[in-house]
Amino acid sequence: MITEQDITRLEKTENKPSVKTERLMLESALVKQLNGVIKKQNDEIDALLKQKEYLQSKLREKNGEEKKEEEKK
Repeated sequence: MITEQDITRLEKTENKPSVKTERLMLESALVKQLNGVIKKQNDEIDALLKQKEYLQSKLREKNGEEKKEEEKK
């Protein structure tokens, strides 16, 4: 015979996520946060690479101009 106490206990266990489910939910949230951090880092790396390329091209231009001036002398 199922008592009211058994029904209450069953309802509590059905409504409460299991430890495994709770862990999966927490891990999922952590993965989302880490993906956000990784994306920001990748964006920062891309910006630094573009800046590096720009500065290298400016340096090449400057070195090219200096060589032309030396050749004129």
